[in-house]
Amino acid sequence: MDGLKKLLIGVLVIAGLIGVAPLVFPYERYKPGVEAALKQRLETDVRLGEIGFSYSPVPRLTISGITMGSKGEGSIGRATIPINVKNLLKFRKELNDLLLEDVRFQQAFALSLPNRLKPNPGGRDIHLASFKIRNLNIGSGDKTIGPASAVVVLKPDGTFKEITFSDATGNADLNIKPVGDKFAMTFDAHNWVLPGKFPVRFEQVIMKGIADENGVLIDEINGLIFANPALGQAQLTWGAEWKLAGSLETRSMQAEPLITTFSPITYANGRIAMATQFQFVGSSYETLFQSPSISGKFTISDGAMHNFDLVTPLKSSNPSSLQRGGQTRFDTLSGDLTYDAAGIAIKNIALNSGKFTASGNVSVAPDMQMTGRMSARLKSGIIMVEAPMTIDGTLEAPQIHSSGSFKPGDASGTTRVF
Repeated sequence: MDGLKKLLIGVLVIAGLIGVAPLVFPYERYKPGVEAALKQRLETDVRLGEIGFSYSPVPRLTISGITMGSKGEGSIGRATIPINVKNLLKFRKELNDLLLEDVRFQQAFALSLPNRLKPNPGGRDIHLASFKIRNLNIGSGDKTIGPASAVVVLKPDGTFKEITFSDATGNADLNIKPVGDKFAMTFDAHNWVLPGKFPVRFEQVIMKGIADENGVLIDEINGLIFANPALGQAQLTWGAEWKLAGSLETRSMQAEPLITTFSPITYANGRIAMATQFQFVGSSYETLFQSPSISGKFTISDGAMHNFDLVTPLKSSNPSSLQRGGQTRFDTLSGDLTYDAAGIAIKNIALNSGKFTASGNVSVAPDMQMTGRMSARLKSGIIMVEAPMTIDGTLEAPQIHSSGSFKPGDASGTTRVF
């Protein structure tokens, strides 16, 4: 009995020593050798900070304060290597599930990493099978792209199998896979807000394309805006400047939630069909969406213009001015829209509501000041009454000025019909 007790105590002591050993192992002694091996693999200077071991929440080896390059080309706040069955079975051959946190790379260094991570032919380099990145920032000049997260999977020869980036909100993922000397890209997002001045929200959007060193050809845009499909194509190029150009089309979408994003007081409701061409140009990604240029044609069916009354001026042959308020119902409302640095311009406006029609052009400056000319007509049989109007005021408080309604061709010049 005493012998068994001593044996159990001995086993427990040995187990305790084995458990404590990783915590007291002199990792610092091996740091120069690890730095030299990483320098040879990455072909740049590498400096390691503190190396430690922890059992919580899982057994893991951590390295903090990693710097790469002589001019700060890259840094990693902390690298965590899990001590799991997969890594133990492939010890000194393959490394899986490495976690890199608080990572910052210069753009040129980040683009060179695929070649730097390849094992040397015939060498004893450890194959990095997969790793995750949290809080990734990529610097380009005085600009920074990020933060983002990424999951990287590599092939046995060290080349990329795929990489998936996720934004800080977790609402958007970008998957990249090599295809020859190019890359297939899929952007998948939900509850995603288009960057720029006006927060147009996609409930869901999927974009697919092919990328090379010059940019991305997006041959499929498939999204949902206000529960209605939106389809299109685009091309993104970069170099001396960033440029995104393409087209987007939607049919039978509720107009009110879209228009009130831009103008919450003066707007139209109904069902809108719209085909647009867009172009964004900037010196970097951060400035890309600050200077939009959008043009297109639209038709809204079975709705009304709110805070914009074109009917009342027809009721008087005397000059009048309307100060906001009211509405104008229509069967169809169509026009040509442009939006750029000069503001919003709607030309070739054509409103049809049976016997009542209107046409004209209206523009809204960047300071929301309105200008324009409209002409409203009411026709019943052989009788037609017309009222020319000028538009000014602001988008929130438009003013409609009429010189009075008249019957075209009437000798007296005006005819009261109400």
